[in-house]
Amino acid sequence: MKASPRKDTVVEDGLFIDEGRGFVHVTLDRPEALNALSHPMILGLRRILREESARTILVTGAGGKAFCAGGDIKAQVNAIKGGDRKTPHAYFKDEYGLNADLYHHKGHYVSYLNGITMGGGYGVSAHGSHIVATEATQFAMPEVKIGFFPDVGAVYHLARLPHELGTYLALTGNTIGPVDLMYTGLAEAFIPLDAFDRMKAALDTNSPDDVLPSLHISPSGTSILEQNQDLIAQAFAYSNVEEILDALAGEGSAFANQAAADIRARAPISVKVALAHIRMAARDDFDTVIARDVRLSAKFLESPDFAEGVRAAIIDKDKNPRWKPASLAEVSDEIVALYLNS
Repeated sequence: MKASPRKDTVVEDGLFIDEGRGFVHVTLDRPEALNALSHPMILGLRRILREESARTILVTGAGGKAFCAGGDIKAQVNAIKGGDRKTPHAYFKDEYGLNADLYHHKGHYVSYLNGITMGGGYGVSAHGSHIVATEATQFAMPEVKIGFFPDVGAVYHLARLPHELGTYLALTGNTIGPVDLMYTGLAEAFIPLDAFDRMKAALDTNSPDDVLPSLHISPSGTSILEQNQDLIAQAFAYSNVEEILDALAGEGSAFANQAAADIRARAPISVKVALAHIRMAARDDFDTVIARDVRLSAKFLESPDFAEGVRAAIIDKDKNPRWKPASLAEVSDEIVALYLNS
C-alpha cells in the first residue's frame, strides 16, 4: 500500500506528511516502535488538526505491522524511574488534548487501520469522522494488562456499544480482528490493503462519505463476539466485577471461562476502575469523560502497578506482573472511589 513520495512530502517528528489537493496523508512514522505516539507526534497531530478543516486528513501507520500500538508508555515509565513525574503528566495531558481536538474537529478525518491498533492508536482514530478496518487490523484497549485504565476517551464509545461488547473489551483487554471490529460497529468500512491506493486517489477529489462505501467489502471470517453476544450481554451487564465473574462461571462455556481467567489476570485496581469508568461514561458527554481521563491518569501514575505492568509487558517481557494489591477482593469500593474522585 505504499504510495510514491511526492516532491512536497515532508518528514517531521515521527510524522510523514504527503499533501494532495483534497487530502493530507499523515503517516505515523515510528515503525521500530510500532508507531507508538511520541510527545512530538502528539503535538504535530494537534497542529495538523488546527490547520486543516477543508481537506480530508488521512492517517495510516508505517512499517507494515502497526497503525499505532498506543502511547509511548515505555518512555513515560523510564521518566518515572528516573524521578521525573512532570514529563508523564504533560504527555498524557497533551495526548488527551489531542483526543478532544479530534472529537471536536469539523473536517473529514479518515483512520485507515493498516495493522495493530491499540490504546492511544484508538485515541487517534476513534474520535474522527471515519474509521476503516483492513485485513491487518488487530484492535484492543489493553490498559488493564499494564496496570493502567482504558483512557484516550475510549470508554465514551465503548459504553455505547450494544450487548455490553465495550464492557467486555475494557475489562479483558483482549484483541479482536477486523471481523469482530466491524461487528461492534467501531469501524464503518472494510477496505483491503490492495485497495488503499485507489482509496487515496479517490479522496483527492471526492468526499470520504462517497469513497468509503464504494470500496467497502465484507471481511471474510466469523465473528466470535457475535457468536457469544448473548452470553456477553448477560454476564457483563453487572456493575460489580465479582458479579460479572460469577455470571461467567455460571455460563461454563470455554469462552466464558477464558474471559473470567483473563479478567483475573489483569491488574485488580485497573479492572475495577475500568468498570466504574465505563458505567459513568454511558451517561456522560465526551468532554466529561476525557476530563476524568486526565484525573485518572494522574492517579495511576502514582500507582506502582503502571510501572510494573509496563515492565512485565514491554521492558523485561516476562509477562509476570506483580500487582499491588494482588486480588480483586482487596480492591474496595472506597479505593475505586479515591481514583474516580481524585
